[in-house]
Amino acid sequence: MDFKKDLLDAWHLNTKVTLYLLENIEPEWLPLKLQGKGRSIGEQFVHINNIRSYWIGKVGTKEDLKIDKKYGKDKVQILTSLTLSGAKMANTLQEILDQEDITGYKPHPLAFYSQMIAHEAHHRGQVMAAITRNDLPISKSVNFGLWNWNNK
Repeated sequence: MDFKKDLLDAWHLNTKVTLYLLENIEPEWLPLKLQGKGRSIGEQFVHINNIRSYWIGKVGTKEDLKIDKKYGKDKVQILTSLTLSGAKMANTLQEILDQEDITGYKPHPLAFYSQMIAHEAHHRGQVMAAITRNDLPISKSVNFGLWNWNNK
């Protein structure tokens, strides 16, 4: 078993799940919010991208991948940005796992990795809550697909 390879594979699966959710959202849903408050559905995805960018710059190679929240209504821009930041985060994770050390984050690389996955899962949940509360007609298979990583 190659533990580092498995962790990177799980990161790629996480990224695919985030993209899968966005791909199954209608563009007109992107400006909607959970009970009219907080980040819109599109802004949740922009936030995921921008947090990736922040952490890549803090613990890895400095590179600004952030996009303005005004792009929260632009599905193509969000998909493009998330694809790029997902790949760049994979590179960052590879580096810190190979070094078995991380600068700019405590306590260690595996905690950092876990926080990145948990953060994105949290925001996917926020998106699903906004979809549910706004009575948007998303297929139940999409909801199940968020948890079926075997087919990603």
